[in-house]
Amino acid sequence: MAKQDSNTIEADLDESQLSSVRQFVSFLIREENFAFSIDLVQEIIRVPALARVPMAPPSMLGLANLRGEVLPVFDLRAMLGVEHKETSDASRVLVVDDGMKVGLVVDRVAEVLNVPVDRIENVDAVEKTIDSKLLSGVVKNFNDHDLVQLFDPGCLPELQVKETVGTSTGRSSGKVGKATETTDTEEVEDDVPQIVSLLIGEEEYAFNLADLDEIVRVPTQIAEVPNAPFSVVGLCTLRDRVLPLVSLRDCLGQARTEQKDSNRVVVLRIKDGDDYRRVGMIVDRVREVLRVPRDLVDDVPEGVKRHGANEIECICKLDGGQRLVSVLSAGESISGVDLSEAEKAMSAMSIETTDQTVEDDDLNTSADAADLEDVQLVVFKLAKEDFGISIHAVQEIIRLPEQFVEVPKAQAEVADIINLRSMVLPVIDMRRYFNLAPCERSERQRIIVLNNDGVMTGHIVDRVREALRVTRNELTDPPALNSEAARFVKHVAKAHGGKSMVLVLESSAFDVLNADDLQAGDAKA
Repeated sequence: MAKQDSNTIEADLDESQLSSVRQFVSFLIREENFAFSIDLVQEIIRVPALARVPMAPPSMLGLANLRGEVLPVFDLRAMLGVEHKETSDASRVLVVDDGMKVGLVVDRVAEVLNVPVDRIENVDAVEKTIDSKLLSGVVKNFNDHDLVQLFDPGCLPELQVKETVGTSTGRSSGKVGKATETTDTEEVEDDVPQIVSLLIGEEEYAFNLADLDEIVRVPTQIAEVPNAPFSVVGLCTLRDRVLPLVSLRDCLGQARTEQKDSNRVVVLRIKDGDDYRRVGMIVDRVREVLRVPRDLVDDVPEGVKRHGANEIECICKLDGGQRLVSVLSAGESISGVDLSEAEKAMSAMSIETTDQTVEDDDLNTSADAADLEDVQLVVFKLAKEDFGISIHAVQEIIRLPEQFVEVPKAQAEVADIINLRSMVLPVIDMRRYFNLAPCERSERQRIIVLNNDGVMTGHIVDRVREALRVTRNELTDPPALNSEAARFVKHVAKAHGGKSMVLVLESSAFDVLNADDLQAGDAKA
């Protein structure tokens, strides 16, 4: 029911009645009648799919996507201290706006009441079932109702908008355990190569992170290049730059497959004389960022080299040698691809793009450019919810080790420490941290290592889903939340064309392990 309903009802009343009648939407909680002023009710909807918010009060069920608008939804039963009841087919969400637009889940919506003003009594006139501070009045013996309690949603404590400041991002005064090195120098860690692993079919390859500019989705519009070799898929524009797209499958001699949503373009930065050129390499899937110790990196066997596999720089032996990753040379991987026709087409497209930019200059403001600027997120899953964190805060993503070292007297959410390449790393169980039900360890779980100003901490998540790229205009500020939740939730991202929501977390908020705990763990390690 929307505002239009109230207008229809008011049309049935003459002017003399309108001045002496107030309208309310009545609803039931535990078979008791309550009502909101119809002026506050925006609409009535079924209970939608909800994204749970970490550190939110128990009464907050989550966030809903209401026609592109992010709506916080609360359980009115929990807000009133009434025993919990699972939602049913009769349950409804009343979308109310009393200075803050929220959804309130009720057991059932009853009817619209036209109440004469003189029938509204003071809250002290009868015995109430809830705190009188939440009521604006009561109505007795009206329309077969013994008592209707007139509810003022703006007085609910959870809906009192408080100013939240985030200068303190931790739950304790100490920093998250800074990664403690057991070597005498820091140069050893700096020398550890970083790679971005990817999949072509069932085979795992990688490029050096230093050779990558960025990772983006495969664009929907690709211009074909006449007379270009089959491996050149076409040209696209990426932030006012024309980019040739090459199929890595073709370069590796593998048959192309139907394009999938998991496909990505890895933008390579390749040395070209004194400058660099950029080529987009289409891959089946990007897997993870890895830091690989030198002793796990092998040269390419001579037998492989003799068969012309010059594009492979080295081979990384991971997971005890069970997982082999071939690291590709950015330059050699396209050395056999004739890009001359593509470069001619690029020049033409660049001129055309420049002309079009000049023509449309008055339409492209700096604000529009900022809105279209991409933001990259690592999306992970906890229970049934999707969370995202800036890819710039992610140092690497690793599998769970076989053994953890216990941290004495650590906080409950700290899942002990691990030895990561001669570095002591504290690890936090994000399910415990966000007060979610525990789960058994599984092969899908990963540790996301965050780096906040040189302070590194591992965070156990159920699984890493994807590297997601969204534009800034697809990010919205979260609705007003309690101070604890507001510390963690930075934005809400409308992903995949608005079909799903991802809660974007503030990486600097994860600050839970003090120095004493870490030192105790170091001593034991």
